Amino acid sequence: MNNNQENKNLQDKAQETNKSAKSSFFAKRWTFPVIYLAASVLIVGLMYAKSQDASPYDVNKTTETPSKVSGPAIPNNTDATPANTAPTFQWPVGEGGDDAMVSMDFYREDASDDEKAASLISYENSFIPNQGVNLGLKNDQPFTVIAAAKGTVLSVTEDPLMGQTVEIQHDGGYTTYYASLSNVDVQKGAQVLAGQPIAKTGNNRLEKDEKNHLHFELRKDGKPVDPNTVLPKKPKMDNAKTTHTDSEQSAATSGNATSGTDASKATTGDAGKTSSTSTTPADATAPAEKKAPDASSSTGGQTQAPAEKTDGATDSVQ
Repeated sequence: MNNNQENKNLQDKAQETNKSAKSSFFAKRWTFPVIYLAASVLIVGLMYAKSQDASPYDVNKTTETPSKVSGPAIPNNTDATPANTAPTFQWPVGEGGDDAMVSMDFYREDASDDEKAASLISYENSFIPNQGVNLGLKNDQPFTVIAAAKGTVLSVTEDPLMGQTVEIQHDGGYTTYYASLSNVDVQKGAQVLAGQPIAKTGNNRLEKDEKNHLHFELRKDGKPVDPNTVLPKKPKMDNAKTTHTDSEQSAATSGNATSGTDASKATTGDAGKTSSTSTTPADATAPAEKKAPDASSSTGGQTQAPAEKTDGATDSVQ
């Protein structure tokens, strides 16, 4: 009996000792921080071990592209022409004009004196720089005129000086102007294709010495462009038609002529808006002072005004 009592007392004492030890341990200030730190180290260690078990990324692995993509198909519009892209031009010479040649070339400031003189239009003792290219046959026969590129017809007019005219708008700010026509076969607003017949060649009053021919101009944003710079070279006539004598050529190319503020202006591109005013008389005794006009002084869409008269008379362009 006494032994049982002693054992019980010893057990109770041991339990009290354990409780006292536990209370003493948790009563210390560093106990909980140490527990938290140990737990953090354990968690980080487990995460690191898990990441090491994952397979490493293969940098040489090629990602396969799915063979089929769901959703609507995107059209491959490779034939679309980008905006503001220059179209491909061709000489506006159709049926019957295979042998057409340049009878009067574009007036260039950097050309020789002879070339400048050959590119001047003589009208009533005045000189006008040619802002286009004249094409004709040696036998002066008419031929079909075609559109130099796809576009929209801007105007179809009957110009007092240039005859029947057609102007076509193209992509990229380009326009083409066709004058000295006959039998025009298109209307304003019509859509034309490259190479589509639009008229026949004819005559005009300004270039009457050229007889039957086509006057063709190319413009970019309203400014004249030499067609020879964008089209294949066209052969010139051996006896290219000029509209003035050798003495006039010499006088015309001796410098840059002044057209005078009252000079008559022949409009060749603005839907037949031809304006005319009296020219200022010049000294009839000094024909050698006539000079070639400055082609750069003319704005796109208009032919340079004629130079001063030499006969002392006041003429009016009708």
